[in-house]
Amino acid sequence: MSQATLILTDVSGALLTESVCTRFQFIKERYTPYTQLTAVFLTDSVPFGEPAAAEFRLDGKTLHFGLIDTIRTEEQNGHILLKLTSRGFTSLLCQNQMAAGTVTDVTLRSLMESYTVPHVSYEDGINATNYVWIKEGSTQWDAIVNYAYKYNQNHPYISGPNTVCVTVPADPVCHEISETALTARGSVRDYRTLLSEIHMPDISGDPDAYSLVNPVAAERNIARHKRISLDLQYAADPPACLEQKIRFSMRGFSAEYGEYRGFHGEELEDLIRFGASGAAKRIGKIVLTGTPEGLNTRVWIYHDGYCNLPQTAE
Repeated sequence: MSQATLILTDVSGALLTESVCTRFQFIKERYTPYTQLTAVFLTDSVPFGEPAAAEFRLDGKTLHFGLIDTIRTEEQNGHILLKLTSRGFTSLLCQNQMAAGTVTDVTLRSLMESYTVPHVSYEDGINATNYVWIKEGSTQWDAIVNYAYKYNQNHPYISGPNTVCVTVPADPVCHEISETALTARGSVRDYRTLLSEIHMPDISGDPDAYSLVNPVAAERNIARHKRISLDLQYAADPPACLEQKIRFSMRGFSAEYGEYRGFHGEELEDLIRFGASGAAKRIGKIVLTGTPEGLNTRVWIYHDGYCNLPQTAE
């Protein structure tokens, strides 16, 4: 296995570094606004204070930095195991509720600074202003999603450990995995979230004033209708509201993947090509699994409402 390191910080700022990893799994996904880590390390420290953060490095590079979800120690066969689950600090964006109402002159920066979330950064240069309508109970991440769609019809994602991005790299890194290096390759169709039609009333209350059919779902014999209340976020362009929700319902519904031993440092929205033929496509999901047998990386390419669209595929 490559060198995996866990650095725990407690509430006093004290550090504990563990470097004997028995297994881990790291997940990063295009529509999940945080990285996820489960890991088991051997330790000599029981207990370890009051842990407040977990940093996971692979061969010296920080892949994950986040909150502690659960941490425990367990004695087995004369060894002490430290077992950890953690989500990136950007997960807090999904838990900070904002005051309801319309907010004008909004930028990505102003949304990110609505609440101070430790160790979270955001893409530079996104200076366009807009308005965002905050529904009762909506979160900071919901507002960022709406801003991103109005800004460039994209869906935000996490780059690095905790950086919020709303644009894709113009000159992405391209990775190539040879046929001989691939240990598995496949494709997936997941229709569980596909909507066939969405309906929204107008200001007078007509329940079918606005509707949009998703032909992808209809072609697959899916009749899944959704009715939403009037979304003032898109008051000037109601059809855009329906389009955004249909596109999000298609997230990851069609995907291909390749797996290989080791890790080449892939990031979301990098390009990857499996084998010598075919075009390189943008990455939608990365799963690293470390076991006593070694390190495996599975990289997923999504073909959906946002990723690798026919007119923009690389």
